[in-house]
Amino acid sequence: MKILFIIFGIISFILGAIGVVLPILPTTPFLLLSAFLFSKSSDRFHEYLIQTKLYQKYINEMVIERKTTKKKRNQSLFTVTLIFLIAVMITPIWIGKICLLMVMSIHHFIMLKKVEIINE
Repeated sequence: MKILFIIFGIISFILGAIGVVLPILPTTPFLLLSAFLFSKSSDRFHEYLIQTKLYQKYINEMVIERKTTKKKRNQSLFTVTLIFLIAVMITPIWIGKICLLMVMSIHHFIMLKKVEIINE
């Protein structure tokens, strides 16, 4: 089971790294997933991940300290909205659409009300 967690953690980390360059792919959720998977499987990989500049820039600042720049916040809101709206359009079940819209609304609320904007 640890091997699967490591494999999925590496895949998630790679997708998060690609998300830095491609605005359509969200970085933060993939890095959070990597941190979770590595914490369950390998201390060495987990320690490596939390020391990377990528983790420090996208996770530590926004998720742990709840601070971000206006540009990063808007980019995150745009990406999440785009992905969730695509998911809502392709989901055939109405309750699924409602759940997706609720999760998107919670994300927006947190980003707009609970995350402090810093000047950079």
